[in-house]
Amino acid sequence: MTKPIICVILMVVFVLGMVAKETQGEKRCHINISYGNEDCESMACNFDCASKWKGLGECVSTESPNCICTYRCPN
Repeated sequence: MTKPIICVILMVVFVLGMVAKETQGEKRCHINISYGNEDCESMACNFDCASKWKGLGECVSTESPNCICTYRCPN
């Protein structure tokens, strides 16, 4: 009974440590990708962002649908 509990606690500590290391001191940049009159498709937005900037793209609907790409800022 105590072995599984200890394993779960260690896994939680390990995952929290990895998340803290990933986000600590890392600046994130954003760029707006416009598709003109076409609607933003989430798969295309994410693919374009990942292939060009190694980031994560998300469709947002403002006045016209746009793709917001969030990526790691160059040093």
